Amino acid sequence: MLRSTLTMLAWCALVCGLTLPTLAPGAANMLTLVLMGVGLTLLPTAEGRGALGQPATWLPLVAGGLMLLAIAGSAREPMSFGAIIFLVPLFLAAPHAALVEQLGARLTLTAVGTLALLGAIAGAVVAGFDVFVMGEPRGGVLVNNPIHLADLALTLGFVAAVGVLSRWRWRAVFLLGPLAALLAIWFSGSRGPLVAFVPMSMAALAGAAVHYLPRRRAWLLIGCGAVAALLVFAVLIGTGWIERTGPFGEIVSLFRSGEPGDDSTSQRLIMYRSALAAFMASPVWGHGLGHFMEAAAQFAPPGARFPKYDHLHNDIADFAVSGGLLGLLSYGLILLAPFAGAWRAQGSQRAPALYLALVASVGYAGMGLTNAMFGVLAQTLVYTVLLSLIAVLASRPKESFP
Repeated sequence: MLRSTLTMLAWCALVCGLTLPTLAPGAANMLTLVLMGVGLTLLPTAEGRGALGQPATWLPLVAGGLMLLAIAGSAREPMSFGAIIFLVPLFLAAPHAALVEQLGARLTLTAVGTLALLGAIAGAVVAGFDVFVMGEPRGGVLVNNPIHLADLALTLGFVAAVGVLSRWRWRAVFLLGPLAALLAIWFSGSRGPLVAFVPMSMAALAGAAVHYLPRRRAWLLIGCGAVAALLVFAVLIGTGWIERTGPFGEIVSLFRSGEPGDDSTSQRLIMYRSALAAFMASPVWGHGLGHFMEAAAQFAPPGARFPKYDHLHNDIADFAVSGGLLGLLSYGLILLAPFAGAWRAQGSQRAPALYLALVASVGYAGMGLTNAMFGVLAQTLVYTVLLSLIAVLASRPKESFP
């Protein structure tokens, strides 16, 4: 009875982490946290102890310790330490992995790919419904912030592609994941995720080349592909075509003129300049995780109106202002955790683990350049789910993971 209950809860944890974030993020967040709480009770078990020993789960804990040290150096009051709650979901990868491990051989790449594909498709459907049925200028407002929806759909779309490494006869269907993500991004009108789609695609293709081709041929193909991509991009810019393609055109115009073409870009530039000045004012400890927006606002350029947001729309800026160099080191460890965890995987487990690490690290680094990823609950939880899956893969030395 207990085993069947844990199995059911483990499936719920995967559905909440890979399918629901784009469809019902509030419910997904709440249920995922509750199920992580269930996982905490499994830490004394063999699965729990194994999960705790994985770099994918303990490196975020080290990162959290560095942030606490930074907070201690800048704390104005004891309550300042409470702001660490924004990063707490990252510390729960081990409990999540302990729960997911209850699935045993039933946890397959086909299952992971299917659940993530459904999540990416749901993101595209929701965003498209907003635009074509509700008449909204940007898709995603029905359930979420358009940028957040696009970020979640982008992550899940590329996670879905891990199913290509399965043994299922129709595994090519998982290539629809990135396409569904691209549709969700386009309907949302979000520029940051659209830009992040490029390095994620290149990282995925590079991973596929290394996996399927001899090493020398793979690296030759990667080099030629990079050169070809740069040439195509140069031609599109030179002909002016790219400046007529919506979000990409606005980005190119910004680089050409050096002046923002819209209010959203202007606000970001103000926040980034303020963040740099705030970091230089306290480069070691930062200004505290609970006061970093207030601190950045004090260093706004003269005459500029500092925007009222919960974050600086850039993960590097958020960690630099809130924790200084210690914060940046913490951020680096969080992005390193997926690769460190995947490196422990062996045999048939290594390829999918490394692919998920690429999706997590490259994706979140790219998306985090124009929007907060860590500290926003839905995005942070999805990242934790990926850490959990990598830890599960790494804990299965030679076992097949079809």
